Amino acid sequence: MNSIVLSKKQFYELKELVYRISGINLHEGKLELLKSKIAKRMRVTKKDFKAYLDYLKTDEHEVVEFIDTVTTNHSFFFRENRSIAYFIDQLAARPDAGRKMFQIWCAACSTGDEPYSIAVQMAAKNLRFNILATDISHTVLAAALRGIYRKDKLKNVPLPILHQYFQRGSGKYNGFVKIKKEIASHIRFERFNLITDPPPSERFDVISCRNVMIYFDMPTSERVVNKLYQSLQPQGYFAIGNAESLMNLEHRFKSIPKIPSLYTR
Repeated sequence: MNSIVLSKKQFYELKELVYRISGINLHEGKLELLKSKIAKRMRVTKKDFKAYLDYLKTDEHEVVEFIDTVTTNHSFFFRENRSIAYFIDQLAARPDAGRKMFQIWCAACSTGDEPYSIAVQMAAKNLRFNILATDISHTVLAAALRGIYRKDKLKNVPLPILHQYFQRGSGKYNGFVKIKKEIASHIRFERFNLITDPPPSERFDVISCRNVMIYFDMPTSERVVNKLYQSLQPQGYFAIGNAESLMNLEHRFKSIPKIPSLYTR
């Protein structure tokens, strides 16, 4: 398993397959990482090297599982929260805030930390909202639906919010918390491929697509950004990660000088 020899031809076939399905651009510098991840999936699927590569070429679900091992689902509650707090404050200040049902899309929701972080802060402001939370990975969506997290992932959550919206685990779940149903009921989790799927039919007041474009090349980032633009309401907010930028991309978003990772339509 550890002596995988990946030829240049096989590497580029794999690179093209991953890019076509996910938009993720693998570099030759990732070759050793790829070998270790292939070995891991070989163990899971109980296939030898050649059989696994053939399997990857014919099963999109397995490609997504493979991508999930290559990318980093490093997330925690209230991560890079400045942009979230800002747009929630702006929504709360709207004249129609008391009666409007705000529509929010977390377009790369990973294990659910981000949509739940937004939800508890919206609830704390007594705002009405629905959140569509999507990801390409079945595995992370299953974790998000469970809504159970180690307490160390919530170290940035203010205590009043933690006590109000999370249930402390006991027994085998000691050291874990679970999001309460009153929050989970506002969130709809769905599988969605940012590259290949058409955008949802609804229009959103906020779209968050954070820390995913770091894996894309510039043409792919541009296509994704402009697809998301079409799904945003006028004057809506578009959030990206702190390590990301729309600089050098052709787009129609307007920047917010105070918050470099937040834009409006």
